[in-house]
Amino acid sequence: MKSIDRLYAEEIGALVISPDGRVSENLPSHPLILSGSFNPLHDGHRAMIEAASQVVDRPAFCEISIENVDKPVLPRPELDRRAAQITASGNSLIVTSAPRFTEKSSLVPGATFVIGFDTYIRLMDDRYYPDHVTEGVSAVENSLDLIHENGCRFVVAGRVDDHSQFRGLHDIEFEVPQRFRSMFTELSESEFRSDLSSAQIRNSLN
Repeated sequence: MKSIDRLYAEEIGALVISPDGRVSENLPSHPLILSGSFNPLHDGHRAMIEAASQVVDRPAFCEISIENVDKPVLPRPELDRRAAQITASGNSLIVTSAPRFTEKSSLVPGATFVIGFDTYIRLMDDRYYPDHVTEGVSAVENSLDLIHENGCRFVVAGRVDDHSQFRGLHDIEFEVPQRFRSMFTELSESEFRSDLSSAQIRNSLN
């Protein structure tokens, strides 16, 4: 059985597709990972990876999960289409069945995840961790504990809001518990700014 079939059959949790199309079940050690839907891959994604690579000197990968907390399983033809975009651009791709960073961190311990502002907001939302609720400790703290135990970190890129203002971590009302703050490194506006979004690009193509 092919590795991609094994992934959809839940026999493995992840695989790697190299730019030349080779597929491996051997995951990289301590990679830099930009997770996303990549629908489509655009210059903002490329710029974010490049900016994060200046901060964290590790092999860089894109990552797509076939599972999503808000959507159905990604159909195989659609995965093939998105994967082809990524590998054709010269990037390696990790394909997982991990919808949340708790699961991603368990599959690729030691990874540094590159995330955007909106993804950071979702990372800190209790609604995404109903299985991590325990008495006296928030679900988010439990999830961050797991990610921390797996030796993972985050590089967070800000974004431009509807009023063309750049928003970063200092603009967020809630505070990350002190013990987790060292897990997060922020890309400043001078290091990364992109006014592109996948939704805007899809709309322009319709």
